[in-house]
Amino acid sequence: MNTRQNLIWGGLVILLFLGALGWAKERDPFVRKWFTLKTSSHASVKCVAVLPKPMRQYPTIIFAHGSGEDLLKDGVELRQMAELGLAAVSLEYDKTNETIFNAQFEKLLHYLNRQSWVNTNAIAWVGLSLGANNMFDFALQHPEQQPQLLVQLSGAGIQENGTSAEFTLLHCPVLFVHGEQDEVFPVADTKRLASALQAKGVQVELKTIPGLSHGLEPERAVIFRTVGEYCLTHLAGKDVWQNYRSITQWQAKALPLWLWWLPAAMWAGGWWIWTVKTRAKTQPVKTPLSRGEIVLRWLAALLAIGALSVTALHLVTPLFTVSDTTSAIARRFLVQPKERAGFKYLVAQPIWRGQKLKTLLEHVELAGYNRELVNWQVDDQMYRDYVLSPVIANNSDEQLNWRRPLWEEFYPRIRHENSPEDAAKIVVRHLRERVTIATVPNLPQDVPAIWLKQITDEAGFQIICVAALRSVGVPARLGLQHQAEFWNGAKWDTAPPPSVMSW
Repeated sequence: MNTRQNLIWGGLVILLFLGALGWAKERDPFVRKWFTLKTSSHASVKCVAVLPKPMRQYPTIIFAHGSGEDLLKDGVELRQMAELGLAAVSLEYDKTNETIFNAQFEKLLHYLNRQSWVNTNAIAWVGLSLGANNMFDFALQHPEQQPQLLVQLSGAGIQENGTSAEFTLLHCPVLFVHGEQDEVFPVADTKRLASALQAKGVQVELKTIPGLSHGLEPERAVIFRTVGEYCLTHLAGKDVWQNYRSITQWQAKALPLWLWWLPAAMWAGGWWIWTVKTRAKTQPVKTPLSRGEIVLRWLAALLAIGALSVTALHLVTPLFTVSDTTSAIARRFLVQPKERAGFKYLVAQPIWRGQKLKTLLEHVELAGYNRELVNWQVDDQMYRDYVLSPVIANNSDEQLNWRRPLWEEFYPRIRHENSPEDAAKIVVRHLRERVTIATVPNLPQDVPAIWLKQITDEAGFQIICVAALRSVGVPARLGLQHQAEFWNGAKWDTAPPPSVMSW
């Protein structure tokens, strides 16, 4: 390969890489800012801010992690709060000296007060364990710098956090979140602290979570999602949910990858044109083809036409709506023999008239494939009615194209589970990590819209809960009380609710 060809190939690879990088960056709904601050004693503190796009002024959360954690592990919590529409900031503070922490934290507050993306009238401090204790003490010692909301997760309680006389200096509302089985800081201490603050006129809420230890596992992600929702409602008002925009909606508007690869395609096209012209100038006079060569070329052309026809059959046919003709073609050419019983069952339902054939095929293929993967058995009737079927609420305008995004999201999390009960717990917990439950009007009620906007009311949450369970092969339905139910192998059980629905 000569130098010119090396340059051409190198340019093509670079354009493909830059196009993919630009596409990935555009789809990323967050801006991450890493910065280091110097205190008056010349000590440094590393910080990170995670901001939703587009860049503008946001209500802000400052997060301080616990003693056994560090800045690099804060990403999950910061992302959860940022995807709600909050600027989330964390710092790597000194865990051995509270005086140094105070200097570091004060420097961070001073820095944030000068940033255009911080709404200085809407700031919440969220602390976990040691971080909660340090934030509480700082608030008592610096009443002029207190936030609009203070959140204490698994904090120490009254034995460590100041004296009753100092509580009169606390002017901001406080939310306490504590596990009932906290083995480090007993919940009784936090209850006494909450009572002491209330006696001094401080607005206090205490949320105790049954069965959870100091680290709040396995419900930690759900709790942080709910804390973010609580902070946003407190800082921006309940009306904020009317115009809530999820990260999924942001990503849905991103340009497709092929547009980012257009420069690479133009580069390759120019290379091909140049190659053709160069060969035309240097190519010797053509000799007539032999009969064998002609036959081989015709055979190659026929094979190419056949391959293109099969490709078009698989790619184009699913784009049409379900009809007698398209369903017959799909049954003959697109559906695997082992999936034809499920296809026959679904296509006979009147709900598919006017629907895309692609949606029907996705339900048949993914449900059948998932049935082979899961570690529990479901009889055919139960499978058809409560796993394969996409009908949940039985509304005339129900949207059916939800299985693939839910399966891709939930199946990796339950693939090692051996029972529907264990899978159901994981599915519902993770669903609450991604979907906000609000009480404002006109929230989405069908599954695709709920998943896209990632917000609904309690009735909508039960609907998408059924869909998420079905997507991973757990038979599910809406019960008489509009509650999600799943089949445990012997009877119908109410789907296990997450530890926190909403506050």
